Amino acid sequence: MRTAALLLAMAATLGACMPRQGVDQQATNRSIDLHTSRNSLDWAGTYEGVLPCADCPGIRTTLTLRSDDSFELSSVYLERQVPPRTERGQFTWAAGGNAITLDARAGGQQFAVGEGSLTQLDMNGAPSGPSSANRVLKRVGPAATATSPAEPGAQGVLQAHRWTLESAVDGQGRRIERLQAGAGRTYVFTFAQTRINIEGGCNRLFGPFQIDADGRLKVDRLASTMMACEPAAMQADSALSDLLAQPMKVDLATAARPALRLVSATGETLVLSGQLTPEARYGAPTLVFLEVAAQPVECSRPPAGSTKCLQVRERRYDDQDLVVGTPGPWLPLQESIEGFTHQAGVRSVLRVKRFQRSGAAGAGAGQSFVYVLDLIVESELVKP
Repeated sequence: MRTAALLLAMAATLGACMPRQGVDQQATNRSIDLHTSRNSLDWAGTYEGVLPCADCPGIRTTLTLRSDDSFELSSVYLERQVPPRTERGQFTWAAGGNAITLDARAGGQQFAVGEGSLTQLDMNGAPSGPSSANRVLKRVGPAATATSPAEPGAQGVLQAHRWTLESAVDGQGRRIERLQAGAGRTYVFTFAQTRINIEGGCNRLFGPFQIDADGRLKVDRLASTMMACEPAAMQADSALSDLLAQPMKVDLATAARPALRLVSATGETLVLSGQLTPEARYGAPTLVFLEVAAQPVECSRPPAGSTKCLQVRERRYDDQDLVVGTPGPWLPLQESIEGFTHQAGVRSVLRVKRFQRSGAAGAGAGQSFVYVLDLIVESELVKP
């Protein structure tokens, strides 16, 4: 009996000293499982890319994920005459912590979250096979953070950007049809000191503005140029002017691509995206007057997207806007003029802002400058 008891005691001792491989392996597995995209990656940020489209070349997509599990999704359908779309909502994490699902406002889209990238999944949460490589959004910056326009620097952000209207919805989230200016027309807002300027519709709208202590935009008597256009464009100008006649709450989000939201007391919301102004990119401009010939010409280095160059010559005006001196020689312009669309057969005189392009060493003389339309002084149809 004493021998049997001794053997049992030895067995118990040996068992206590041996590694508990099964239990330890389970603990290791649990430790590995805890390291997910959600808790081990810096996933909050803004991601961009072009996703596949069934009936267009692609969908330029910008998706911002924030640490409070909210998102903002902007979609632009390439080569389709449809306005950009911006959706905002919440997203949820999959049980494994490596994928997210956007809520119904974004159609329940799902993405796998990786280091510096998001990969679109199918509606079953699975990779899209060989096409997965074409469904990747790359991180381009940190998540946007909301700021008040009254905060230091926020006014500078407003003035340093041109703000393109991406969407306009009413208090129920429905598109405001009366603000659709028509195909090819997009409103662009600029803020300079105490004046707001809106272009892209039928007429240019402009007037004084202020942002009060409550962060509301107040526009005082918008004026307008007096061109006649198609009814839809004129109606949209009028509707936009009426909407801005009431105070609009300003929400400004600053990130790699700033966003601006203007919200009325009844919930009507304008969403605008910001692009740096030429002044913010290149510094102070020089104002010059260029006469643009009725027909473009062959040239050695045409602007991107063109096969010919505009033919231009410099004109001079005095303080009373009278022509002085002799026009300069006709030369091919190897750059485009931002904001100006040339029509064959139409001669124009333009006032443009000319910016010195930084880092242009080695470029041709015409390519060391950036030209931005400031004013169309005159135009005429030239008979062939």
